[in-house]
Amino acid sequence: MNSLQEKPIANHAAVKPEGGRKWWRGYFEAKGDDVARRFSEAGAIYWKPAQAMPLDLFSYLREASLCFSVSRFLAAISMSSALVEIIISRDSRMAGRPNVHRIYGWATLNNRNLREAMEAGLPVDVLCEDGENLGEGQPPIRFVRLRHRLAHGDLRDFPEALADYSPPYEEEASGQLNKAMRFLVAWFNSTPDIQGPVSSK
Repeated sequence: MNSLQEKPIANHAAVKPEGGRKWWRGYFEAKGDDVARRFSEAGAIYWKPAQAMPLDLFSYLREASLCFSVSRFLAAISMSSALVEIIISRDSRMAGRPNVHRIYGWATLNNRNLREAMEAGLPVDVLCEDGENLGEGQPPIRFVRLRHRLAHGDLRDFPEALADYSPPYEEEASGQLNKAMRFLVAWFNSTPDIQGPVSSK
């Protein structure tokens, strides 16, 4: 119930480029040490040859990592989740598996599809925390649960605060990004889509 004396109203206004430069300059002056710390915590993924990494995966990886560094934690969680979902949906080993749940051809991120991906040989275990498993009837693992909550705007379990100023958001974003990066590395080093078909010899 609105208890304000003045009638609430919102407007979308243009901002001059100088306003943006001033805001970001102030942000980095005040938060530069935190940005550097998170940049270091996130680490980096290197691969060769350069063209071997699919460009869209590289884009999502960069977005997730840099969003985390500059405290855009909701975006970092979303990008990290999407990075894994792209791989689950597109890896050739997932094609033709009848138990994969797809929406308009896209394999969504859920325990059932992760279980199928694990059976197909994808490194899904790195997404699970201690005590979690993908067995039937099990609740969604934390990686999936966090993805779903953010996708549907459900932040009820988080403190009522701006995400970029709240340690719980940073903790969740760090965990989601770390899992996604470990998954990407393990997938890249093992998938036939990058490494080529496994020899039968």
